[in-house]
Formats: sequence, C-alpha cells, structure tokens
Amino acid sequence: MIVHEWTALTDDEHEEGRRFGRHWAPQLAAARDSYLRLFAQSGVPDSMARDVADACRTQTEVHAPEVAAEFQGMAEGSGLSLSDVYLLTARTEILARMTPSMECSTVVHVPSDGTAPRTLQTWDWHETLSNETVVRRFRSRRGTGIVTFSEFGQPAKIGVNDRGLGLHFNILHHRSDGSRAGVPVHVLARMILDRARSIEDAADIARSTPLGASSVLTVATFDGRTPAAAAIEVAPAGVAVIETSPGHTLAHTNHFLDEALAAREYSPYETTSVPRYQCLVDAVDQARIIDDRERALAFGAIPDAPISVRARPEQPEHLRWETKLTVALDVVGAALAFASAAPADVGSVEWRRISVDSAAV
Repeated sequence: MIVHEWTALTDDEHEEGRRFGRHWAPQLAAARDSYLRLFAQSGVPDSMARDVADACRTQTEVHAPEVAAEFQGMAEGSGLSLSDVYLLTARTEILARMTPSMECSTVVHVPSDGTAPRTLQTWDWHETLSNETVVRRFRSRRGTGIVTFSEFGQPAKIGVNDRGLGLHFNILHHRSDGSRAGVPVHVLARMILDRARSIEDAADIARSTPLGASSVLTVATFDGRTPAAAAIEVAPAGVAVIETSPGHTLAHTNHFLDEALAAREYSPYETTSVPRYQCLVDAVDQARIIDDRERALAFGAIPDAPISVRARPEQPEHLRWETKLTVALDVVGAALAFASAAPADVGSVEWRRISVDSAAV
C-alpha cells in the first residue's frame, strides 16, 4: 500500500478542498470506482448507496459545515460529483446497510509514571481496496494542528492533534445501524480531532452528533502531567465510554465492550475480533514499550498473532481482509509513526514518522 503525504497551505476549507481535489483527482476517481464495485458485490444497489450518501451530506452540512465546505471544494477540484465525494466518506454507513466488514485492532497503555500514553493500531481492510492512501497535515480554522491518516475522500481516520489528543478508529456493528440518517463516523473523527482536548470533550462531541453507523474511537490524551485513555463506542442507539486508569492497558477490536450496546451487536460472518482482542490483552509487556517502532516489532514477534491479518485467497474478493497498516500515535510530538505492513512485517519495511509541523523523518 502506498501512503502519500499532503500538507495544507491555508485554513480555508473550501480552497484546500479544491487544491486537494485537483492534485488527487485520479486517486479520488479510482477510490469511487472501487467502492462502487464493493457496494455492488455487497448487495448495495447504486441508488441505495447514493441515498445514504445524500442523507450523510445533509447531516454533515448541519453538524460539521467546515467539512462540508471542504467536500464541496474537493468535488469542484477533482471533477467528481458531490454525491461521489460523499460516497467515499460515507462508505461505513453504506456498508452498514448490508454487509458489515472486519477492521482493526487497537491497544493503548496508560503509564503510571506520568508520561504519555503508548499506542498501537493495525488497520485491516479489503485486500483489493485503498492501496493508495494519504496522511494529511493541516491547521483548522479553529487553530488546531492535525495530522491524520485516511483513505482518499475521507476527512480523517486515525490521527493526532497538537492539543495532546490522539484518536484510533475501529469499526463496530450494531442492530441500530442504518436506522436513521447521521453524520459519517469519519466526519465524527475529524470533529473530535479538531475540537477536542480531552476525553470528556471527545465524548461530548460524540453524544451530541447523530450517527447512522457504529464505530469505536479510542482516544488517548496527555496534558503534560496526566495520561489518559478511553474507548468511545458509538452507535445510532447510543454512546458508551470505557475508561482505563494509569498503570493499565486498554484494548479494542471489533466487538462492543459495553454490555448494553453489546446486547444488540450484529455480526453475520465469522470474525476474529475476540482472539485479536485477547492477543492484545495478553500483550501487556509489549504495550509498555516506549519506542513506537520497537513496540510494533514486539507485537509482530508474538507467535501466530491474529492481529497480523492475512488475506484468504479462497474467500470472494469483497470478503478478503488483510492488515495494511501498523500505526502508533505520539500525543506529545503530535505525530503519526507507521509502516505500510502488518506488525509481523514491520521489520522489513520503512517505519515513517509524520508530525503536524515538520516534514517526514
């Protein structure tokens, strides 16, 4: 997988959207075509996909007008329709109507010595999709510096801001998914990165934002004195916050940990979520490692660890998942550190670091 880099020049969302759209028009068009194929393979008619995307557009314009302005510019710059742009950012909401997907393992250790949280996540997605992605650096109109990894057409996914907050992102599935129109979960991730300094801020934003699909946003924060982390599980039916305390490790994969939300969980396929979760829970020593690359290598060295997901060639194309990225967040340096590989393969590929304010090193 290729991970491109992009740096915004101004805080004008519309103009930056136009500039991004002009430069990355081929990647945006390819992403649209790939997702339209996935939707069709998953049993989602084009008309349904566009109806969901249009409903997401309406909610985004109300709750995140700055993101809506960026999307408008992106459509103008790329030549895609505005509906196409929202198809990309609303892919979770569209797929929630028919075929849920498996994605991601996250672990955060909160030290007891007053230092910053130590995090790691795998991003698992379809083998044939999103083989070009992007890390974007920008400063919002609110003055927040943000660096975030995402697929083309999404405003954010995994990221960190310069206010001491980092965000990991895993998909979840709930029987309330698709029950109403909502803000896309990737837009919610952008809202939190832009507006939040604390777990309380992030939870308040989640609770005040209508959603049409489920995810968990694992937030790690550090104010220079006290590290903290919590998993914010969101669904159209509600929001739950699972916190941890200093000296402990928080893990999350693709099943709800909150008992009330878990009671209406939905997973129609065989999932590895539980063994991946147990792998993370058991790997306390690895989670404590300070250096991010060494932490990733240690997780990769766990024998037969299920967090390094391999595509199964016997599965149909739209059910073949693999680990495409291993990423850690630095909430002190406001940076992402990552490799385009599963943990088991980190040692054989480049480990990159991209911060809010500096070039890659």
